[in-house]
Amino acid sequence: MNIYTYPKSRSLRVLWTLEELGATYNTIRVDLMNSVSGVKSPHPNGKVPFLEDENCSISETLAICIYICDKYADKFLYPTNPAEKAHVNSWISFALTDLESPVWNLLKQVLFTPDNQRLPPLINYFKHEASQVISRIKFNPDYTWIAGNNFTLADIFMSHTLLWAKICGVEINSNIDKYLLKAMSRPAFLKAQEINNG
Repeated sequence: MNIYTYPKSRSLRVLWTLEELGATYNTIRVDLMNSVSGVKSPHPNGKVPFLEDENCSISETLAICIYICDKYADKFLYPTNPAEKAHVNSWISFALTDLESPVWNLLKQVLFTPDNQRLPPLINYFKHEASQVISRIKFNPDYTWIAGNNFTLADIFMSHTLLWAKICGVEINSNIDKYLLKAMSRPAFLKAQEINNG
């Protein structure tokens, strides 16, 4: 299984999933900043992550992660029970729509836009939007993780997006901060981060 990656990108979510599952894989670092030479992603738009597994090629982070979870279904990172899966999918959907939209736009302004081209009103707008979404996150006190008592794919998508928000200076409450610390302390995350960004 080959995974095309780039530092500090969504490819971390795929590597984190693989590490949680104890899967065997190879990474191929793509040179996204060099369109002339360097390693290219087979993704139709040159993006990462991208997965190649035997005769299967998959683009888009969530599709890749679900494929991996289905392949290692005995590991319980992604439930097979319809009701449990729906609950996990609800949080993944929230992470990828409501939460990631303002956070990703904020991240582009704060980290990827040159200082002299940044637009403070736009930064303030996306920071406010991200704060509004984050304020709607309520943890069930009976759950250990976001969707239940097992760490799932929902936690990977939620915590990684919340980490982006924190990096961009969005204020988060103590409950979310504890949740983030717990997720980021997992050995699988630390290994995936080292591989993705190292």
